[in-house]
Amino acid sequence: MHILKIISGPLIGALIGYFTNYIAVKMLFFPKKEVRIFGKRLPFTPGAIPKGRKRLAKKAGSVIANQLITKEAIVSRMTEPEFENAMVNRIASLFTQSIEKMVANAGYSEAKTAQMKEKMTVSMTASIADSIKDIDFEQLVRDKGIVMIKQKLAGSLIGAFVTDGMLNNFVEPIAASLRDYVETDGRDLVQEQVAIKVEHLFSHSPESLLKRVDIEHEQIQRVIKNKYRTLAEEGVERILNRINVSDIVADAIDAMSIDELEEMVLSVMKKEFDMIINLGAFIGFVLGLLNLVI
Repeated sequence: MHILKIISGPLIGALIGYFTNYIAVKMLFFPKKEVRIFGKRLPFTPGAIPKGRKRLAKKAGSVIANQLITKEAIVSRMTEPEFENAMVNRIASLFTQSIEKMVANAGYSEAKTAQMKEKMTVSMTASIADSIKDIDFEQLVRDKGIVMIKQKLAGSLIGAFVTDGMLNNFVEPIAASLRDYVETDGRDLVQEQVAIKVEHLFSHSPESLLKRVDIEHEQIQRVIKNKYRTLAEEGVERILNRINVSDIVADAIDAMSIDELEEMVLSVMKKEFDMIINLGAFIGFVLGLLNLVI
């Protein structure tokens, strides 16, 4: 009986601490709607998350737009060595193959130099521009952009609100803007560099021109790589100026039901919430022990 009296204080303190924190966590989500008695709204209704959903949605949109989907982050993904090298090598190969084919079949002579330069520039520009247009921009955005966002948001509270469906809402508008930029501005950027390289190649004698193609291949790759990065930076900036990422995220979160919000938050933060509840029990137990000592 004496032992029971000793341990009852700490145990009661632990129970009080446990249920106090348990109720506090539950009050984040419940009640889902405000409760009124005699026309007066009861305090703490609705729960913190239902009540602040619009504010939370706006904040999540702002965080994603200003800290995650930035020009630097997207360009960094688009210029990762594996992807960038594949694109540069593809375009450079088209470039050199076009030169070899046209020089070999043109019946080269001094009289045809100007005509050949123009024809080569137009042909290679068209080939490279068409090759860029063939890029699956939707898949590019999905593979690079969405993976980047998921990695940065992993384990965070904001990450709980950003679903695959919400991220997929970004894919089409961003891909469409990329495609539009390439179609409207890409050809001019490509043609400028093609013309420079063609002029440089033709500064050599006819006999050495075909040999120079192999020598120039690495230089062509460097030029294309520099222009690819410029195209990526300018294109991403233009896209972000056209798309209101913050509003897309905020609208998507605001459209979710309270049950969906609760499920998502718990899927990410359940471990932390359990820790808070257990901490309440521990603190209550310690306070009960201190009460015995005092």
